[in-house]
Amino acid sequence: MSSPRPKAFRPASEFRKRGIYLLPNAFTTLNLFAGFYAIVQGMNHRFEQAAIAIFIAMILDSIDGRVARLTRTQSAFGAEYDSLTDMVSFGAAPALLMYEWALRDMGRIGWIAAFVYCAGAALRLARFNTQLSVADKRWFQGLPSPAAAALVVGMIWVFDDYQVKGGDVRWFAAALTVYAGLTMVSNVKFYSGKDINLRRAVPFWVVIVMVMVLLLISIEPSHVLWGVMVAYGFSGYVMWVVARWRTEATQKQYAHIRDAIEEGNLTALARMLGTTPADTVIGTGGRTVLMVAIEEVNLPAIELLVARGASLEVADEQGLTALGLAAESGFQEAVEALLAGGANPNHRDLLGDTPLDHAVEHGAHDTVATLLGYGAKASRELPPLPPDLPR
Repeated sequence: MSSPRPKAFRPASEFRKRGIYLLPNAFTTLNLFAGFYAIVQGMNHRFEQAAIAIFIAMILDSIDGRVARLTRTQSAFGAEYDSLTDMVSFGAAPALLMYEWALRDMGRIGWIAAFVYCAGAALRLARFNTQLSVADKRWFQGLPSPAAAALVVGMIWVFDDYQVKGGDVRWFAAALTVYAGLTMVSNVKFYSGKDINLRRAVPFWVVIVMVMVLLLISIEPSHVLWGVMVAYGFSGYVMWVVARWRTEATQKQYAHIRDAIEEGNLTALARMLGTTPADTVIGTGGRTVLMVAIEEVNLPAIELLVARGASLEVADEQGLTALGLAAESGFQEAVEALLAGGANPNHRDLLGDTPLDHAVEHGAHDTVATLLGYGAKASRELPPLPPDLPR
C-alpha cells in the first residue's frame, strides 16, 4: 500500500494574492446586499431604511473600483459582477421602492413609470460597459445610475421625514421617476469628477467648503443629500443650455472676426482679439481664426494672430493644423511665418500625412524647400524633386 502523497506547499504570497483579489468583490457583494436589503425594507414599507441602504450602496460602489485599481486586481469578472450588482441596487431597487411608495395606486401608469426607470438603468449600464475604452473620462454620457437612484430614493427619504404619503405626490413622483430613467439613456453630459487630482494641493477655502458640507450632511442627511442629487441631476441640462446660449451669443462676434480678416481690417481684428481667444473655432470643420486667415490669404492677419499667441498645434476635424493647411494651399509666406513661430513641421493629420506630403502633392516647390529646411519629413517616399531643393 503506497503512502499518501504529501500536499503541495503553497506560499503565503499566493493566499495573500487570493485575499486581495477577493477584496474588491467583497465590497461589490456588500453593495448587492445593500440593494437587496433596500428591496426587502421597501416591501415592508420601511422606506427610510430602504433609502439609506441605497445611499450606502452608492458609497460601496465607489469603493470597489478604487480598491481594485489600488490592489491591481481588476478583472473581467469583477467588471461584470459590478454591473449586475448596480442593476439590482440602482435599477431594480429604486424602481420597486418608488412603485411601492407612490406609484402602486396609479395602476398601469404607475408600473410603466417604474419600468421606464428600470429599463433606463439597464440600458445605461450596458452602454457604459461598451464605451469604457472610447468615452471621455471627464464626462458621463447620460445620468449615472447611482445618481439617478439617489435622485429617486432621496425624494422618498425627504418626504417620508415629513410624513407625506406617496399617494399624495404620486404625479410628481411618476414624473421624477420617468425623468431619471430617460436621462440615464440621454446624450446629455454630466461631469464625472474623474479628472480631479486628490494628490494636488487645493486652496484652503475648498477644505472649508468640504467640512461645511459634511457638517450639513450630519445634521440633515436626507435634505442635503437629496438637494445635492437634485442639483447634479439637472446640471447636465443646465450646462447644455448655457453652452448653447454662449454659442449663439458669440456667433455674431465670430462673424465680425471673419469680416475683419476678409477685409484686411487689422485694427478691428486686434480689438476683437482682446475679448475672443485667438484659438476660437469660427469656421466649418473645426477651423480656427488662424486657419480662416490662411484661407483668406491674409498674411498680416496671420502674423498678428501668431504674435497674439494663437496655438499652432490646434487641428481641425481632419487633423490638419494651420501649417498643414498653408502647405496644402501653397501659401509660402504663411508657411514661413508659422515655422518661424514654432509650428511643428512633422505633424500628421488623420490620414497620416505631414505638411511636406501636402506641399509635394500640390507641387509647391518653394514650400517644400522651406519645410525641408526646417527638418520636415514625409510619411512616404518622395517623388523626384528638383535638384536645387535641400534633402
